[in-house]
Amino acid sequence: MCIYTHLDGRRVLKTALTFDRGLGALICERFAAEGCNIAVNYLSSEDRAKEVAAKVEKHSVKSVVIQGVG
Repeated sequence: MCIYTHLDGRRVLKTALTFDRGLGALICERFAAEGCNIAVNYLSSEDRAKEVAAKVEKHSVKSVVIQGVG
């Protein structure tokens, strides 16, 4: 259910995903549920970032995984 229709089609760059607590992934999924395309940024957990991107795409939005520089 989309409650913020003004977010549909917007782009979100989520940095510093906190995979151990799942907060970053949850934020990405929530924005995706509202229709936002997501760029998932990570430093060392590429596999986890790809998992988040796959979950995001289940909301019929685009995602991209980008490695950051630490």
